[in-house]
Amino acid sequence: MEIRIDARKTAVTLLIIAIALICMHVGGMISRYAIGHGRLLGLIDTFNVNVENNVPTFFSAFLLVSCAAVLWVVARQPNLTSRDARYWGWLGFIFFFLALDEDAAIHELWIGPIRHFLPLDGPLYFAWVIPYGIAILFVGVLYLRFVFRLPEPTRRLTITAGCLYLAGAFAFEMIGGWYLSEIAGYMDFPYMMIVAGEEFLEMCGSILFLYTLLDFLSDGLQGSPLRILIRSG
Repeated sequence: MEIRIDARKTAVTLLIIAIALICMHVGGMISRYAIGHGRLLGLIDTFNVNVENNVPTFFSAFLLVSCAAVLWVVARQPNLTSRDARYWGWLGFIFFFLALDEDAAIHELWIGPIRHFLPLDGPLYFAWVIPYGIAILFVGVLYLRFVFRLPEPTRRLTITAGCLYLAGAFAFEMIGGWYLSEIAGYMDFPYMMIVAGEEFLEMCGSILFLYTLLDFLSDGLQGSPLRILIRSG
């Protein structure tokens, strides 16, 4: 059996799914906060992007795992130098960790211990942004030369995808923390819209990066779609 993966069609399909999930989240929050129906037979929390272990969480983790898998495929390309192959391979491990973190909410385990020693509020209300921010800066410095060695448009798309993802994961998270600690004090409808923006930007960043990787691979295939062959025996 042969499976063909077209970068553009894959990205468009995933983007449509992401938009649909965010629309369902927004619809659920309207039902909860404006109409007063908070559960709808459990469907609201099934598509609530602020809840773990549901459909949006699975989709976000799937995007990150897909990026990790394609990164490992890229790392095995014979035309790469051993140094570049290592960069791609380790980036695959980073995305695999991000997928695990997305599914298991590992980053939230940092909040309690950090706030125990540092009573943070405002933008740093979600204290995990401190260690993760330091880690991102460290990885960014290590990968700076590698990213700028990438060909166009891979370099431009990679930077754009990273900016989208970090805008959601950090900027919107800090805005949400500021709003929650300084303005509302509890999770209300505006806060849930901030979370929707956060998750949508993360999804868009992951989708764009996945498209970038598939497009990068297709360049080595002279524009042909990536093919996966499944053989028995």
